[in-house]
Amino acid sequence: MALAALPAAAQTLAIHRLEWSVNTTGVTTAPDTDAANPEAAASGAGLAGTPFDLPLRWTAVAGSPLRSVALRMRFPLAQAPDRTWAVYVAHASEGGRYSVNGHFIGAVAAESEARHVDWRRPLLLAIDPALLQAGDNELLIETTFGPGPHELSGIEVGSQGELWNRYARQLFLSYAWNWTGAAIALLVAVMFGALWRQRRDAGSRWLALAAACWLVHAAMGLVEIMPAELRAGVHLLDMSGLAAYTGVLATSLLRQCSVARPSWDWPIWIFAAAGPLLSLLTGARADPYLESSWQPGLVLLVAATAGLGLLRRTRGQDAPKPLVLVAAVLLVLAAAFDFANLVGHDALNGIRLLDFAGPLMLLALATPLIEGFVQSIHETEAARVELETRVREREQLLKRNYERLREGERVKVEAQERQRIMQDMHDGLGSQLMSSLMLVERGAVSNDQFAQILRESIDDMRLAIDALAADDADLAAALGNLRFRMEPRLRAVGMELTWDARRLPEELGLHPDVVLPILRIVQEALTNALKHSRARAVRVTLATEGAGDAQSLDIRIADNGKGIGEERTGGRGLLNMRSRATKIGAQLRIETAINVGTTVHLRTRIEPQPPGLKTSQTLLNTQAIIEQVRQAN
Repeated sequence: MALAALPAAAQTLAIHRLEWSVNTTGVTTAPDTDAANPEAAASGAGLAGTPFDLPLRWTAVAGSPLRSVALRMRFPLAQAPDRTWAVYVAHASEGGRYSVNGHFIGAVAAESEARHVDWRRPLLLAIDPALLQAGDNELLIETTFGPGPHELSGIEVGSQGELWNRYARQLFLSYAWNWTGAAIALLVAVMFGALWRQRRDAGSRWLALAAACWLVHAAMGLVEIMPAELRAGVHLLDMSGLAAYTGVLATSLLRQCSVARPSWDWPIWIFAAAGPLLSLLTGARADPYLESSWQPGLVLLVAATAGLGLLRRTRGQDAPKPLVLVAAVLLVLAAAFDFANLVGHDALNGIRLLDFAGPLMLLALATPLIEGFVQSIHETEAARVELETRVREREQLLKRNYERLREGERVKVEAQERQRIMQDMHDGLGSQLMSSLMLVERGAVSNDQFAQILRESIDDMRLAIDALAADDADLAAALGNLRFRMEPRLRAVGMELTWDARRLPEELGLHPDVVLPILRIVQEALTNALKHSRARAVRVTLATEGAGDAQSLDIRIADNGKGIGEERTGGRGLLNMRSRATKIGAQLRIETAINVGTTVHLRTRIEPQPPGLKTSQTLLNTQAIIEQVRQAN
């Protein structure tokens, strides 16, 4: 072919024509074509040396045998270059063996009986300057091809440095971007699939399905070389992924328009499944017809649903977000443009705009879902802040109520304590003083009797003070004070007091309300022994028995006096002792025998004192108080 000679200083030269001829290594036919139309069937022997324009796309019908061809391209040079040149092929689906002026410069795996190839990436092969010459030069591609579509486009020769930039750009656009789209689809599928499992919302489900379908389609496009027996399966998966992606996308757009119903979904899915099913049933013989009918139909499906969304958006009805509609329109335009280029044989050097528009559509669908998710997070955060504010307010309210309740409990305890003190003073010291006053007014009391009454009143007052002043209801200390006061009086009448507290622990933990009745019972028993028993000895035994919740306090006051006669078994002192024991839930048993003695046995259970019930008390020095009263008088 006659071409203008390329000056040595020129950088690149594009080749637009080739000669299709028989490969000397085997039998060859034309690419199912005649001289006018590369896609028409014809005999290869009659077309040797037939010229074709580039880009060249041809299709071999299913079941065609493997064929070998030689593709010759000529380019003239004004003079031989003095630096490295290269052959740049933007898209050659078949690979092959490359030669310049009869010298081998490189090879790319080509179709064979054992393998199928479908190269998506561009090629760049270096040419030694010594192989080029001034005048005509020839580039020869020897390749083979089998059934299916094939393409050759974008062939240039020139400076390696200049062509390297084009090669790198084309590598990204035609091959590396498909990896990017697959990575985007994988990320979207995993992220929104996990989100759907947590939230079960329809938007996340449809987006995860669409991303998974696009991932299958993109992954099949990344498989460039495979065993021949897998070719049909990979091609079917590619068609199925694209069909499912289109079906999910159209269905999702309908749902965003709030018009989805089964009567609309079934036709979409039936049409989407028709392509892979027909290809499978016909053994890929229907693929050429599917390319011209079924694939445009998929584009029309998305276009129809996107158009419905645009119409509803203009009417103010429920519709997809504007970004989703814009991406859908771009997707439709990209698919239509790719189809138009294939039909018109004006291929973009293997670049498919759909490879760019598909992942962008996924991102557009993800945008409103992410916005909704972020908004829900903000709403949750606002609700959490509001809840924390309300909780703090409730805590403050509960704190104030608790303080009021505690203050009320304190007032109640103080009132109960005052009532108890008044009751004890009334029943004990008050009653004794009142009866003594009546005797004095009648003149029936001698000086000695009057002094005895005062001593008993003082003992009773001291007893009450000791019970109130006992720190943490310390019964042992209160009983020790009682012993300190009673022992001299008992000794004065010739009565020996034995006090055995070896089995009494240092801390009993009795409730404060129990201490004073126990003290009064012990005091009453010692006073009765002092007044009536005429005993020579009195023994007081203090001990605890049992453990844990079954622990009890055991007190015995035994004398060896004359005992209690029948006329005194119901005396007031004994009745008071029984009454006090009953009030605190204690067991009181009095054993007596004439001229043998009397034993008062008191047993009460030790109830664990709950925390917080201890009252703050002040230790009082009763002797000092009495001395102050004496000095004041």
